[in-house]
Amino acid sequence: MSSSMSSLSEEIQCSVCLDVFTDPVTTPCGHNFCKICLNKCWDTSQTCSCPYCKETFKQRPDLKINTTLRELVDHCKKKSPEKKLEVLCDICEERKLKALKSCLVCQSSYCETHLEPHLRVAGLKKHKLMDPVSNLEDYICQKHERPLDLFCRDDQTCVCSICTVTDHKNHNTVPIEEESEEKKVEKDMQQMIQNRIKKIQDIRHSAEVRKKAAEKQEEMLIEELEQEITELKMRDTELEQLSHTEDHLHLLQVSQHDLSDQ
Repeated sequence: MSSSMSSLSEEIQCSVCLDVFTDPVTTPCGHNFCKICLNKCWDTSQTCSCPYCKETFKQRPDLKINTTLRELVDHCKKKSPEKKLEVLCDICEERKLKALKSCLVCQSSYCETHLEPHLRVAGLKKHKLMDPVSNLEDYICQKHERPLDLFCRDDQTCVCSICTVTDHKNHNTVPIEEESEEKKVEKDMQQMIQNRIKKIQDIRHSAEVRKKAAEKQEEMLIEELEQEITELKMRDTELEQLSHTEDHLHLLQVSQHDLSDQ
C-alpha cells in the first residue's frame, strides 16, 4: 500500500474500535467515530464526552451519519484489497488484544493470555478450539446450543452431537474436519480435472491452427501450380499456331524463350 493510501486509511479509522468506520458520526468537537462505538461509550458513562479529546457535552448530541465520510469509506473499501476481519479477545477489559483462538463451547474468543486456562485446566482442555472467528453463533446449533462439530452426509448439513440422536438419528455422520478434508481433496481433484480438460482444449486448438495454416499453404501451392499449368497451356497453343506458319526463325526464338523461363 502506498503512503498516501496508508495515510488515508488512518483518516477513516475509528479510534475506539481501531477499525474502518461503520456509519461514521461527527461529535460537536469535530472528531469522528463509528455510531455504534460512540453510543456504547455514552451508554456506559454518566457523562457524554469525546473519547478522543475528552471534551464534555452538557446534552447528549443528536448523532447524524456523516454521509461524506461514509462515501469516502466505501470508496476506500472498493480500492483496497479486502483483509480478514481481526477478531479481538472477549475477556480483555482495557485494551482488547487480538484473539488467538475461539472456543465453541464457551462461545468466546481469547488472546494468548486468556487462552492459557484452556491449555492447562483438564476440563477446559476438552473444549473445542478453532481459529478465531467473529461469527461464533454460526458454528453453534441453534436448537441444542452445542457446537456444530459433525456433518450429516444424508442431509448435507452440519449437526451437533444431540442432533445425531434426535433429528438425524441413524444418519451417516462424520466429524466436520473429516468432511472438510474430503471436500478439499474433491475440490483439488476437480481443479486437476479442469486443468487437464483445458490443456486438451489448448492442444486441440493449437493443432487446428496448425492444420488450417498447412491447408492454406497447400491451397496456395496448388493455385500456383494451376496458374503455371494454365500459362503453359496458353504457350503450347501459341506454339501450335506458330508451327503452322512458315516463320521458322520466330518459332525457334519463342521456343528458346520458353525453355529459358523453365
